[in-house]
Amino acid sequence: MKVKCQRTNLEIELNDGFFVSSGHGGEWEFISVDASSINDYSIAVEDLINTPEGLVDWLAHLSEKSWFSANKFFEFMYKFRAENKLYNMS
Repeated sequence: MKVKCQRTNLEIELNDGFFVSSGHGGEWEFISVDASSINDYSIAVEDLINTPEGLVDWLAHLSEKSWFSANKFFEFMYKFRAENKLYNMS
């Protein structure tokens, strides 16, 4: 499934991108290349979907970050899903 990079506007495969929080401010983006700034916190989509255990581990790890806002994260996911029509049709 192709989705749009929020920094370059290029369309790439979803599993080739990264979810990134810029500057630990709790704002999230989907990008086509690994985070270029040392202040960015990123995770490769491919790493999240390799195993259910990996996804659970990353979410638990993320929840330990003092800058993490669950509301901002899920607002991003909701908007990202709608913009890219990523609805599970099963």
